[in-house]
Amino acid sequence: MREAELQRLAGFFVYAGLDALVWEAFTQMVRSASGKAIKYGDQSPPHGNGLLVYSRARWGGGTFGLAGVVCPDPKALARWPKDLTILVPDQMWLSRIQAAARSSLKVAVLNPVTGRTTFVRVEPPEAAGAPVDPAGSNGPNRV
Repeated sequence: MREAELQRLAGFFVYAGLDALVWEAFTQMVRSASGKAIKYGDQSPPHGNGLLVYSRARWGGGTFGLAGVVCPDPKALARWPKDLTILVPDQMWLSRIQAAARSSLKVAVLNPVTGRTTFVRVEPPEAAGAPVDPAGSNGPNRV
């Protein structure tokens, strides 16, 4: 079962720049941080080709609901759902999300290498009073 899931996600690993060992640690961190049962859906074009994450209460069952998206393409953030958490594995991904933010975003940085989890509210540059570069290269946001 585990091998089948890893094989199913192989294309996502290439897209996100992750390997299977890092992915397992990342998944454990997602479970730990959420305190819920989780399962992964497919990559979702409407969500910037990020991997959908569903969660539910750990005990007692219930249905899984969409809880977050792992590593969405920053170009998809212009119309990002307000309460949908973005999950990323490192500072590089966070920087990409910060540079592309066009609305307030909830981001969880779950770094499987350091074992550190950080929750960040990313604001668009204009919310921080910075001028917006139309080319999208306005640097990191203030968090």
